[in-house]
Amino acid sequence: MNFISSREIRSNPARLWEVTGTDETVITVNGKPRAIVLAVGEDLEETLATMRRARASSALEKIRIFSREKGLENLSEQEIETEISLSRKRR
Repeated sequence: MNFISSREIRSNPARLWEVTGTDETVITVNGKPRAIVLAVGEDLEETLATMRRARASSALEKIRIFSREKGLENLSEQEIETEISLSRKRR
């Protein structure tokens, strides 16, 4: 994995095209990761679908961790339905 600062990209944008194969480049702003550049390869749609699945999986895992921390994994089906109903009424 390569790291490149946003400042370096401004002065030398061709550095981004050095990403090849399975390499990833992390773009940093003030030393903190801000974006990831991936090589696309032959199939753009497949790459995008894979990235979207990874994001969804990460979001779901964060929800599961939150649920465990709050003790929500023990809610009954009825309690879940009640929460959904209350949430919809607040809209």
